[in-house]
Amino acid sequence: MPIVEQQFDVGVTTITLNNPEMRNALSLEMFDLLEQALNDLNEDTRVVLLCGKGDVFCSGFDMKACANDISLLESFILRLSKLIKQLKRLKQPVVASAHGAAIAGGCAMLTACDFVVGSVDGKYGYPVHLVGITPAVTIPTLFHRIGEGRARALLMSGQILQGQEAVQIGLLTHAENSHESVSALANDLASRLAEKPPHALQTTKAWLNELDGTDDDAMFDCVANETASSSTEETLTRLKKQWGS
Repeated sequence: MPIVEQQFDVGVTTITLNNPEMRNALSLEMFDLLEQALNDLNEDTRVVLLCGKGDVFCSGFDMKACANDISLLESFILRLSKLIKQLKRLKQPVVASAHGAAIAGGCAMLTACDFVVGSVDGKYGYPVHLVGITPAVTIPTLFHRIGEGRARALLMSGQILQGQEAVQIGLLTHAENSHESVSALANDLASRLAEKPPHALQTTKAWLNELDGTDDDAMFDCVANETASSSTEETLTRLKKQWGS
């Protein structure tokens, strides 16, 4: 089975991270397939629904791969920045069905979506300082989503938020009590958006992006390029200690 699945139905293209054994970790193959899926959207797509199979939406980078090849970390950070930018700039609204957990790179993906449905008891945040990695690549979209003060506190503390807390600060737009209800609400929201005249929604999104500055490549590229090469010997030591084979 492919680790990213794509399905179109009545105006909604559903893109599903489908590697539950790896908690839908972001690998080079996963980045390639997500990019391809977003590039190859059905021309009748009015809404994109982003989902994950298994117990969690996305656990972040494939850290075991990074522990075995530290050079992958630089590639992952650059690819994540590109993915965030691509999601943010899609003309269609993007709804994320983020049950269970969205950690580090998984959480960064959510900040580029227009609507995010999560779990009340889910886990969301950026605890990557513990392994000597900066979460700064998410700053351009996280600042706009939750505000500078809250973004600063969340990123520098490495705090993991539960779903209700994540709703309160604006990281999630909705929170539900179970995996099933998260999926049901996200699907319903995507379907209702797809029923609206697409030009009105797309124009609204385009102006929001214009006003928040996320149409500017420099906003993404500077932080991605600076942080992609910021790993140290301590980073490698910590990665090997936790994930080395």
